[in-house]
Amino acid sequence: MAEEFIVLGELHQDLYYESEFYDNLVEKITTKLLNFIHHNPDDFNSRIARKIIAQAFGEIPKKIESQGYIKRGGNGNNSADYVSRLEIPTRLISVIGRDCEWMISELKENGINTDYIFQQDALTPISTVIKSKFTTKIHVAPNLKQKMNFEAIDITKEAFENAKIIFTTPISSKFKSLFEMGESLGLITAFTIEAQKIHSLEQLSNIIGETKDIFFLNLKDAKLILKEDLNLDKIDEKLSRFAKVRVYTAGEKGSYLLTDNFQIHHPSIKVKEIIDLTGAGDSYAAGFLSKIYELIEDKYHFQEYTKIERIKEFEYILKESMKFGTISSLYKITKQVAPSKAELDDFIKQLEK
Repeated sequence: MAEEFIVLGELHQDLYYESEFYDNLVEKITTKLLNFIHHNPDDFNSRIARKIIAQAFGEIPKKIESQGYIKRGGNGNNSADYVSRLEIPTRLISVIGRDCEWMISELKENGINTDYIFQQDALTPISTVIKSKFTTKIHVAPNLKQKMNFEAIDITKEAFENAKIIFTTPISSKFKSLFEMGESLGLITAFTIEAQKIHSLEQLSNIIGETKDIFFLNLKDAKLILKEDLNLDKIDEKLSRFAKVRVYTAGEKGSYLLTDNFQIHHPSIKVKEIIDLTGAGDSYAAGFLSKIYELIEDKYHFQEYTKIERIKEFEYILKESMKFGTISSLYKITKQVAPSKAELDDFIKQLEK
């Protein structure tokens, strides 16, 4: 039996709306501002601007019609879906609340091992997702998510057996003990860092004890967490102790990977149209780690590759992983779905033409 890829992360409900609300609001605000400036060019100031914008919001109908859906959500759920669709045996470790058995059924249908999804006697968190033509905004409920933890759950080492990688997304204090358990049992460790969960370097230090194997962090989030506008090298100086391989994503500028021995830059791939950037980070990490899963046999071999005498081999593996992460992310933001392995292979062939 092939070793599994463990995803440790949140699973919750998404109340998903497809709406023209933001599009209509932008149009209304723009029209009002231009009309005022046209007729009163010398009177425009920040106070007037605020008043006009508030009026535009007030004129939007109280009830807004949208196409609505209830879907599975959460970084853990999304990452498990991405990895599983790439034909990697996947196990999701998470916590849900009441009346959400349907989510477990869907995950099983997608081939994901749900044996370690635990149920609490509490409301399952709901995030409200509003998607328009040019942006997607997510309203989260941290007060409900705090209750979805493992404090009253007895999890044994069986939850981590027959696995190669444990990926925590995003890292937070409620996943600390389980992440460390996976590490102690010899799994390759990877995690994402998000400013929504990590607010300071001190907080991150309290969660990450010993140096892990791989982390992923958007450079904008890095500056928020560090509370400084630093360049990449300075950011990595502060964060290098947390992982042997540090991957920093930077949108149109591509992604940067740093180890203690070398640095790699992978440029972004230019396309004509990007539909929505939502999910770009999750799909990048899933694609990157799927290559690690494919090309590195186990934790022992990962550690061997970090040695000076094997730098060239390690660099090749990491370049391939960055390439696959970039293409996986590109597929997601241009097609708005996670690709299957066959779809991604076809996509790669099209890009190479």
